[in-house]
Amino acid sequence: MGLPTRNDVTLVDPVLTNLSLGYKNERFLWDKIAPSSGQKTHTGTYPIYTRDYWFTRPTGVERAATGPYTRIGYGVGSGTYSTNEIGFEHPVGDVTKNSSQLPEDLELTGTNFLTHKMQIELEKRVAAACFITGVWGTSTTLTGTDQWSDYDNSDPIANANTAKDAIRRATGTKPNTLFIGETGWQKLKEHPDIINKYKYSSAGTMTTDLVAAVLEIDEIVVGDSIENTAAEGQTFAGADIWTDNGLFLVRNQPALGVANGAYTFMWDEIGNIPWAMQRYNEDQTRALILRILTHVDVKIISTVHGYMYLDLVA
Repeated sequence: MGLPTRNDVTLVDPVLTNLSLGYKNERFLWDKIAPSSGQKTHTGTYPIYTRDYWFTRPTGVERAATGPYTRIGYGVGSGTYSTNEIGFEHPVGDVTKNSSQLPEDLELTGTNFLTHKMQIELEKRVAAACFITGVWGTSTTLTGTDQWSDYDNSDPIANANTAKDAIRRATGTKPNTLFIGETGWQKLKEHPDIINKYKYSSAGTMTTDLVAAVLEIDEIVVGDSIENTAAEGQTFAGADIWTDNGLFLVRNQPALGVANGAYTFMWDEIGNIPWAMQRYNEDQTRALILRILTHVDVKIISTVHGYMYLDLVA
């Protein structure tokens, strides 16, 4: 037998330079419920025009030939926001970086890691503020045969019409978005009431566009991001950030005089919309410190512009 063998001269298995395994959410959708609104101050007040004045029919509108015109006006209220700073740091030690055999640059990987963690934090904050019971004008919990997983008895199209009518009658505006968790979406897209609308067409898989057309709304957004709910070092426990709820919502880009249900207010302290990355050297640890930060306040600004269905699935 010839010596040395291949195993003798291969002291360490080579590290691949063109392949590595990573984990991250494919997308984050927090700003689909509460669009980000950059502000110049960390706290502030925004005007809210009083709804009743805009929809009440004036009396005395008929005018005599020489008589005065009836004068009418509108009221203005206000709301406030107050942002809090959130952020993380990640050290990249000089010794670790200089001895690394990983194919990716550690600084780039650290930046991607921090960005992903910030996205999860924002996703969780919006979900906690907006995707729960009791915060919108109407929240209806589906039970038993009304849940969309009961294909024989439930009626998601009627539920959608109820939500649209409630928002329209309260605001004059129809909701343009249905934000739904992945679990609810899986049942909705296969519901016979939806499928039957396309039974004589060539439509195959029910896409969000096709289902939105049936429900007569502009867009369906499916929240499918996850988090690990286990403590660090414990067995991974993957869970949906967006539960099996469905929110019919009026959503527009932030601007003067437009209707919106919720905003993610962000104080633009240092160009941190939606977040800022910083880096500095820490001499005592011989490390490059990567930092990510932003200032945020997730706030429902008009409860009547949303209608929530809870527990879509049994």
